[in-house]
Amino acid sequence: MAINLTTKFQKATSDLLKVGSKTSMIVNDRWDWDGANAVKVYTLADPTIATYDPAAASARYGTPAEVQDTLQTFTLSRDRSYAAVMDALNVQDTNGVRKPSQYVAQVVKNKMIPEIDTYRLAALVTAGGAGRSTALVAAAASTTANAYTNFLLLNANITDNEGNTEGRVAVCTQTFYNLLKQTTGFTLASDQAYGDLRKGVVGEVDGVKIVICPSSRMPANTDLIITHPNVLTAPEKLKDVVLHKNAPGYNGHLIEYRHRYDAFVDTNQLYNLAIHKTA
Repeated sequence: MAINLTTKFQKATSDLLKVGSKTSMIVNDRWDWDGANAVKVYTLADPTIATYDPAAASARYGTPAEVQDTLQTFTLSRDRSYAAVMDALNVQDTNGVRKPSQYVAQVVKNKMIPEIDTYRLAALVTAGGAGRSTALVAAAASTTANAYTNFLLLNANITDNEGNTEGRVAVCTQTFYNLLKQTTGFTLASDQAYGDLRKGVVGEVDGVKIVICPSSRMPANTDLIITHPNVLTAPEKLKDVVLHKNAPGYNGHLIEYRHRYDAFVDTNQLYNLAIHKTA
């Protein structure tokens, strides 16, 4: 006689859920995109400051000049989507693990959030270019000997350029974070507010909050980005999910998802940005 052991399928799935957003603290939604695919933003030029001349017959305050302006245009370009089917037979006969709403949440966390983080961080590094990276600190691998010093140099440059002194955030790789932890100037996450911990803050240096980002989301040869939310505008204009039950041609669930988003660097805010390149 043989003994036939039982195989049991579980009612829950082994979800491959990735970590949440690592860029939520470094973006803003300051511009109004309602009813538009693009926005234009004015910047008014500062005047020339003169010395008041009480002896002048006219224009004692200086020669009047019309206020000039420059214009930035931000046009949405990212329009992402997917479609998936859960056939009624498969829904019935896979132990109840196929649930459309849970699947949508899974795809957002596993696919959309990493994609958006990667896109936002790339926008920062592209806009910053050499002027906000290698011109400040030469490109080189981070070590225990230089990581903390380079962090302070980049942070000081933002201050010297009259950047915002409050609200700065550093996004770094796990490797760079490990090097920072070996210094005495690092404040552990246990000293942070609970709300910051939920957003991924693991500590701070000189008031700059530290967020660890998977290296797969960081731009190539980049292990540290110090920035401020004023730098990057990140509209998410449309997040739409349509769940069809027995749509024409299908028996079961048809899932359709669409997500319009983008990320724009305000060039007037580049003084609030500093980047460390490893090569």
